[in-house]
Parts: sequence; C-alpha cells; structure tokens
Amino acid sequence: MARLGTLLLLLGAALAPGSAFNLDVERPAVYSGPAGSYFGFAVDFFAPDPFSTYLLVGAPKANTTQHNIVEGGQVLKCNWNSNRNCQPIVFDATGNRDFAPNDPLEFKSHQWFGASVRSQNDKILACAPLYHWRTETKQEREPVGTCYLLAGSKFVEYAPCRSTTIDADGQGFCQGGFSIDFTKGDRVLLGGPGSFYWQGQLISDRVTEIVEKYDSKVYSTKYDDQLATRPASAAFDDSYLGYSVAVGDFNGDGIEDFVSGVPRAARTLGMVSIYNGKNMSSMYNFTGEQMAAYFGYSVAATDINGDNYTDLFIGAPLFMDRSSDGKLQEVGQVTICLQQASGGFQTEKLNGFEIFARFGSS
Repeated sequence: MARLGTLLLLLGAALAPGSAFNLDVERPAVYSGPAGSYFGFAVDFFAPDPFSTYLLVGAPKANTTQHNIVEGGQVLKCNWNSNRNCQPIVFDATGNRDFAPNDPLEFKSHQWFGASVRSQNDKILACAPLYHWRTETKQEREPVGTCYLLAGSKFVEYAPCRSTTIDADGQGFCQGGFSIDFTKGDRVLLGGPGSFYWQGQLISDRVTEIVEKYDSKVYSTKYDDQLATRPASAAFDDSYLGYSVAVGDFNGDGIEDFVSGVPRAARTLGMVSIYNGKNMSSMYNFTGEQMAAYFGYSVAATDINGDNYTDLFIGAPLFMDRSSDGKLQEVGQVTICLQQASGGFQTEKLNGFEIFARFGSS
C-alpha cells in the first residue's frame, strides 16, 4: 500500500498544475470489425492535421481484396465522431510477387498485417511480422516480416530484414515489425525478436530515406543512416530483443533513445534495455526479479510526474505473487522507473489483483 500511495501522490503532483479528462464509462464509443479478424489487436490515434482525429485499428486476420491472399490483414481508420464508421486503409493492393510464373517470391497469406500500428502526425507505420519471403539463394521460406509506411499521401514498403543475411543465424526469422514506434526526429524504430537465433534486434531508419529509396522492383534496400543492434555471443540466444519497443530521452541530449523489452533474457528473468538514439550503444539495463514473469513484455515511456524527465513503464504480465494463504497466483506486475535529475532511476512496483488477468500486458 505504501508503494501505491507513493504512485498516487506522484500522479496527483503531475496533474495538479494542468488539465485532465475523464473517460466516458457510461457512453463509451464502440467500434466493431469483421468476425474472426482480431479487430482491435493493435490500436493508435491518428491526427494528420489539427482539425482531424481518427482511431487506427489493426485486424491482422482480416481478409482483403488482394489476389489469392488469405487473411492478409488490415488496418482500419475509424471516425472519431458519432457515426463510428471504419474503413480499411489500402496500404498494399497486390498479391504475391513472383520470380517466375508459379514461382512466388513472397507469401502474404496469414502474414498478420495490422499486428502492430503506430502513427505520428500524417505518418502511419503498420506491419506484418509473419510475412514470409523466398530467399534468392536457398529458396527457403523465411518469416522476415514487412511493414508499410504512409507518409503524407505516399505509401511505401519497409522491410529491413528482407536482406541477404538469411537463415536463423541472420535475419531470416527476424519477424520485423513485431513492435514499432516513431521518434520525434524523423526516425522509425522496429523490433525483430527472431534475428540471430532469436537473440532479437532493433533497427532504426529515417522516414525520409525510407520514402526516397523505395523501389517496388528492389527486394532488399540498404539504408545509409541505419542504426541497428548486432549479433552477440550464443549466450544471448532466445532472448527476444525487440519484443516491445518505446522511445524517450534518457540522457538529456534532446534526442530520443530506444527502449526494448527482452523478456527471455537473463535466464528468463527478463530485461529491458535502453540504447542511445545517436549510435545504438547500450545505456541502461533493467533486470526482472522472477523467472518466466515475462518482464519486458510491454514497455512505455512518458513523463508521468511532470518533472520534464522521461519515465519508463515495464510490464511483466506473468508475474506471480503469494495470496493470503501463501499460495502463488499469477497477477502480473508493472514496474515504474522514474528518471532522476541526478541520473539513474527510482523504481516503484504495482501488482495486479485479478488472477490470470495478465496485468501489464500493455
């Protein structure tokens, strides 16, 4: 209770000088999508101009009009007004591309497009982490993942893991776009938890370069200003770096840094790592305290207490706590890391109270 009281005091201090809003629990806005489409799997707001606000909704198992594609997945744009109308955004209207007749290059069926979606101003990034392609050298189907970027009125594909670095020891199982975010400085951040024998990987590229270099006839694009983590020793296999991502300034240089959950690191204790937004060098590491709690399953970064320092939230939805009878029960946990002016972090922990509710999943 003491820790919860501390958090409530911090929230009160943050809200006191500003304004707030309440969610309307009596008259909620309800949106519906196609049955079985997993409508609502990912959501975000979209405000392309000061006068327009929409809700973006991912439906990764939705069927589309793409030729010969089954459950290609969709992202829908829903009106933020009384009619609650939702329409799919057509990022990609094409079927599979082929090397030759009846010899497909890629496999878009069941690709889970819309499993992740993020927006910033007039830009939208949406991804299909289970997109497969047939490598040019070994002719294997590998789940490299792909994304589509809407910048203004232009749609381009962004698939940084569709590279010549194939197989499980490279980016062949990257599942790029499993997690994504935008920075304020014209960059996207992409997580690929399957790279390098599932060590995982973070990749960041500039939006302007993604748009300028896009060519539908080029399958593997190299970006000049790319920042990316590299493979480590075998001790880091099966860690899942890139499982979740967020951005925020954690060293005071005015440039947003990269945060990633690594839920199977440290012998499944889980970790969250912060990388420098200038060069992808390691800055901070947080380690979970309970095995298999999936510490780092979700991460979020914001200034929660109004002190102009970015704070960090870490979800561990499988965390177990003891009940009054001494038995362990799965309740989930969220760790709040408050960035201090002197450096470092002050941490608080919040446990869930509903068994199997997976508190901390998002």
